[in-house]
Amino acid sequence: MKALIIILIVLAALFVLTFCIYFFNLDMKLVRKIYDALGKHYDSLEKDRKL
Repeated sequence: MKALIIILIVLAALFVLTFCIYFFNLDMKLVRKIYDALGKHYDSLEKDRKL
């Protein structure tokens, strides 16, 4: 019985966490930061000029 209560608490906590991520659009905000960081990195690389 105690294990069932612990499992339900963990599931409820995971639901609240995923709901907050969805509600505040945190996944796309994180992707934007990664995209900007990768853009700065790749813009600073020396390009091969093959024509």
